[in-house]
Amino acid sequence: MAALVAFGLLCVAAPPALADSRADKLNQNTLGLLAADPQWLSQAITIATVVQHDQGLRVLPIAGAGTLQGVSDLAFLDRVDAALMPLDTLTYAQAQGLLDGLGGKITYLARLQPVTWALIVSRDVEDISALSGKRIATGPTGSEGFVAGELLFNAYNVQFARVPRQNGEALAVLSQGAADAALVDASVLRTARLDAKRWKIMPLSLPKQLDSTYVPMMLGAADVPSLIAKDADVETVAAPLAVMVLTRNPDKAIDTRLKNFTMALLRNADRLKINANLSAEIPGWTRHRAAQAALNELAAEATSGAETEIQQGDGQ
Repeated sequence: MAALVAFGLLCVAAPPALADSRADKLNQNTLGLLAADPQWLSQAITIATVVQHDQGLRVLPIAGAGTLQGVSDLAFLDRVDAALMPLDTLTYAQAQGLLDGLGGKITYLARLQPVTWALIVSRDVEDISALSGKRIATGPTGSEGFVAGELLFNAYNVQFARVPRQNGEALAVLSQGAADAALVDASVLRTARLDAKRWKIMPLSLPKQLDSTYVPMMLGAADVPSLIAKDADVETVAAPLAVMVLTRNPDKAIDTRLKNFTMALLRNADRLKINANLSAEIPGWTRHRAAQAALNELAAEATSGAETEIQQGDGQ
């Protein structure tokens, strides 16, 4: 009887034990990827789809609530392991003291495409100083447009009235006369239809104090077909979008997961339009140790592959 009771207890206990084992295995290889601004959720989904099961990974895309909120989410939400975030958000957060006391350091895994900014103004505006005191649509507090507006116009020494509308909504209030200018992500201008007789793209030079945050960029007719003529270019600035993480004390499980994720990203760089230069760095910021380990391993694989090809050629 005692043996039967013991066997029965074992059978009852087995399913939870198996469930715990399965849960542990799933969580070890699952990574939460936050799109700090909802507009990048589609990119997070693309990344998840492309790298799914590569290196045994499972990636969970998460919709964020604004880039500044994304800094807090990355630091404190347990399920957020990495975040798609532009570099200017981190520069602003650092200047405002928002990175203090996080219990770790913000680092990056990989650099993605740039977020290019375009300032749309009336055709009679001759230089950026003429916007002092004007209404400029940048974005709601905490949004990527808000951050770029605060950094750039402060660097240009232009005081302005903030209109809390971003991108498409910023273009709408501009056309309606509720704003005098709009700072928008240039990607929204590829399909926008703006009257070239009323509006133009104001050239933006790279402020010296922000040369580690932004890079110079040229906009052409392909970027803004309604406002830039063929064979014409307008100077502006861009901030790299990157996969950012919070570095804490070394943790083998977390480091392995981040290393596998980085390797999957870089192996699929062409499909994801990630910077093809695997050694590309973000000035002023540190690459996470797991990402560096992934780069080293991929570089060793490439070297080994090249040697193999040479040996095969010699043999023929």
